[in-house]
Amino acid sequence: MTIAPARKFSTATSVLLDVLRLASAIVIAGVHLTQSYFSVGWPNLTDEGKPALVMLFLLSGLVIRYVTVIRRGKMTDFWVDRISRVYSVVVPALVFTIVASYLAMRINPAYYMPNWGEASSRPLLRTGLNLIFMAQSWNLTFDPFSNTPFWTLSYEVFYYVFYGVAFYLVGIRRAFWLVIAAVLAGQHILLLLPLWLIGCLAQDVYQRARDPKISLRKLNLVFLAVGAGGVVLVPAAVKLLIYLKGFVTRFFWAHHHAPINLHWAYAYYAEGLPTVFLLLWMMLLFERLKVAENAAWVQWVRLLSEATFPLYLLHFPLYVLIVAIFPNERANAPFKLGMLVLCVAISALLAKPTVHFKNYLRDLLRRYVFHTPLVQAAPRLEAAK
Repeated sequence: MTIAPARKFSTATSVLLDVLRLASAIVIAGVHLTQSYFSVGWPNLTDEGKPALVMLFLLSGLVIRYVTVIRRGKMTDFWVDRISRVYSVVVPALVFTIVASYLAMRINPAYYMPNWGEASSRPLLRTGLNLIFMAQSWNLTFDPFSNTPFWTLSYEVFYYVFYGVAFYLVGIRRAFWLVIAAVLAGQHILLLLPLWLIGCLAQDVYQRARDPKISLRKLNLVFLAVGAGGVVLVPAAVKLLIYLKGFVTRFFWAHHHAPINLHWAYAYYAEGLPTVFLLLWMMLLFERLKVAENAAWVQWVRLLSEATFPLYLLHFPLYVLIVAIFPNERANAPFKLGMLVLCVAISALLAKPTVHFKNYLRDLLRRYVFHTPLVQAAPRLEAAK
């Protein structure tokens, strides 16, 4: 893959990305709270939270691209960083999910079984597939018990694999392993791969557009002009996709639902294109702000942003357990808001231990699996989801 010239993110820009990823996880946890499993009397806002999930996909691609062009390293360095980062949260999250789901099922089977009974069948297979991130390949849908949002991890890990192979390998080896990864991933994961790659592209565009010689006025005029054009062109592109929908549907085979419907994928792109546009604009505006790296509030933002991954993976089974214990509180607004605050607080407390566990796994992998020397940690934002 061609490497775009890159400089490290400014402090203001990296803080912006930290805030965006944590805010996205909070929004996702918040809209999930409005689902009928947990709430009575509130409208279900799950679809309104889709831009937050799209933002996390885009940030993931953007940051992975950034850290590999800033510090290329070796392919083994890439795998060590990705494996340690993912499993430092996935393993504790799966353990907690199993425990919380079991307790919820025992405490209130009338609540748990109609909603997640099917998702708790074949527990060993379900757990194993999620540990190797094959739970969403092809037509599989093996959510880990009550942790419904976990599905995105199978997608994201495959995107790491596609990127690592494309970035570090060349020639026939690259083509061979890309084909193997595609065969293992299946059509649904491939459908959202371009969305993740748009995040990678956003990093390259940002690096080329952050030239301080470009005046703020010119920058804003360019984005306003592109935005105005997008208002006209994006709907036209969507209409074209709908026109081609029959062909695309047959090409990618069936989705999980009957009749065949790929609208779920189009919806992510409808959110993703304006989201990445606004993300780039914000990054370039924040690039011009002066923020002291050693400021106390910056360090707090850095630390709290590490709560993103734990919050995303822990909130849903925690909600299930709480409502199983207190089933009559679903109409109690203060109680429901307290559930969200509790999830955010627990995730914030787990931020520092998660970083320590990640570093511990990284050292173990280097010493006993990949047999590589310890190297300098990846640049800031390496851990962004």
